Amino acid sequence: MAQFSIESNGRLEDTAIYFNGKQIEGVKEIFLNLDEDGTFDSIIQYEGTDGVLYSKNIFNEYLANIKTRPPAYSEEDSDFLQLLTIESNGNIEQTFVFRNDEEQFGIVSLLMHIKGSSSPNRPSLRSLFSTKKEIPETPEFKVEITYREDNGSLTTENVF
Repeated sequence: MAQFSIESNGRLEDTAIYFNGKQIEGVKEIFLNLDEDGTFDSIIQYEGTDGVLYSKNIFNEYLANIKTRPPAYSEEDSDFLQLLTIESNGNIEQTFVFRNDEEQFGIVSLLMHIKGSSSPNRPSLRSLFSTKKEIPETPEFKVEITYREDNGSLTTENVF
């Protein structure tokens, strides 16, 4: 099972991205869209160690030539950040979501779109697939979870 994590305070420049426990760099864009109806979009776009721009399914494809780096945050620094982790084998039924190491239940949907500055030489993830969720072409840091409460109502929370 692959593990994908985002650690942040809600600011793009203060965000660390981890894949299977290693901090990665060169990430240009992430789009993750999960919902209870079975939608499971998980795409990452990154510049590899060879300078090539890759667009891959986070949980179903091998992330070739991914750049890693030493952790940016100490344990003390992490106390001031939020951590969102998704563990999955690529199947929505075998997908688990954790916030600050606490498993989340009652999730109706999870939407994550993180994109740095735009570049005219780099195609956006928007061009890869159509979705009912809007994927802006501009820089964005959006991570939200919608929960179904015990009384049946829906509550949407920003993660960071």
